Amino acid sequence: MGNTTLTRMETTLIRHGLRNHEDVIDFNHADEHGKSVMSQLFDAYAETPSQSWYTYQGCWVSEDEFAADLASEVGILDSDWSIYFDYDMWTNDLFMSDYTSSDCEYCGDLIIVRYD
Repeated sequence: MGNTTLTRMETTLIRHGLRNHEDVIDFNHADEHGKSVMSQLFDAYAETPSQSWYTYQGCWVSEDEFAADLASEVGILDSDWSIYFDYDMWTNDLFMSDYTSSDCEYCGDLIIVRYD
């Protein structure tokens, strides 16, 4: 993605996905990475820019890293039971029912998306 050329996904998003003023503002204020993510989310899930920011969880190096950060954020690791915590099962459960990931065409990491 360059400053002067638009990818096929960006063009599709601009043509079909910018539904309201908020979508246009979100797209215009995004950096190159943000535009790429919005375009990929529209291409994969038909989410407009204003919708995608509710489900987009960021780009992560791996699903394991995302799951470990989420476990820490929700306080699972602050209890006495944390020594029994199974990260692999936690990650598997999260990505079986609540989250999905795909390769980010801009940065090469994984785009993590929460199902709504």
